[in-house]
Amino acid sequence: MERRHFYAALSQVAGVRHGEIAHLNIPSGGMYAASDFAGVGLNLPVAQAAAKALREFDVARWEQSLQLANCRAIAIGDPLYPSALLDLYAPPLLLYYRGSIGCHPRVAVVGTRRATFYGRQVVETFVPLLVSAGHSIVSGLALGIDTYAHQATLKLGGHTIAVLGSGLDYTYPQANKFLAESIVDHGGALCSEYAPGSPPLRHHFPARNRLISALAKACLVVEGDLTSGALITATHALEQGREVLAVPGSIFSPQSRGTNYLISQGAVPLTDPAILLATLGINSLHTIVTDNTKGSPEANLVLSTLGASALTADDLVVAIGRNISSVLATLSELEIAGVISRLPTGQYICHNPRVSRK
Repeated sequence: MERRHFYAALSQVAGVRHGEIAHLNIPSGGMYAASDFAGVGLNLPVAQAAAKALREFDVARWEQSLQLANCRAIAIGDPLYPSALLDLYAPPLLLYYRGSIGCHPRVAVVGTRRATFYGRQVVETFVPLLVSAGHSIVSGLALGIDTYAHQATLKLGGHTIAVLGSGLDYTYPQANKFLAESIVDHGGALCSEYAPGSPPLRHHFPARNRLISALAKACLVVEGDLTSGALITATHALEQGREVLAVPGSIFSPQSRGTNYLISQGAVPLTDPAILLATLGINSLHTIVTDNTKGSPEANLVLSTLGASALTADDLVVAIGRNISSVLATLSELEIAGVISRLPTGQYICHNPRVSRK
């Protein structure tokens, strides 16, 4: 029996963890017994259930289920298995996926299904910075913030991973079926620890959230109430030693109660693009700088003033003492050259900031 078939069978048994069977030799012959698991820490009922699952496992039927779901399965220990998941207390024995997981550095972007306009603005402000820095965006394909994060990444030609709480033959929510297909079509991935045929059960999603945080080096929480799944993801991230950044919001908004709470508990308050770049250790973003913009005194003055801060055209007028028409002309020149970007808030940010590391 191949290791992935061995793990596929054992993944059906509650109480079997990789740490207990990692060094177990796969028995040959197919006549599995509870004694085959002696000395690996499984109690007798679990060992008996594991042996029964192995005896009854139908390899051909399992392989056919992968074909019908158009997905693949990576067993823990396989070179393609994401090493970040090994930080988990109980990493999935198998990871099912469609598309390409890739090897980009990853940041999780999560939040409420009941996203506000403010939340969408935040996503459309910070995700472009992450994509420009070559990061993959990991989220959960849910409505609201997750959807905006995936969409913003695809719009910019970036890589994104959606972690599902069901088998890959289900799309939940159904409204995001086209988005799920677009993620795969544009080089991203859908992945899940649940085998094809597994419906999106309620208890799957808290478990799914631990994979979202584990896959990423940091977790950005945009909006969420105190009981939201985004807060569960943030909790997992903290337990896994990941950096957690939270966007502050109104004390009167339910969607900001969770993020404000995270900040009170020590999460990094995400109030400026420079904070995101500094926290993740991003020194510069991919840019195109022309000879014309390099040699323009006005352009250099604007760039040095922007630094790592996001400023509006009016802010720049005050800061550099130039008239508004001159500032707008210079900003247009730099934006066309790809040196700066205009955020949805009306602010401009330099793509090559000098980031303070106090």
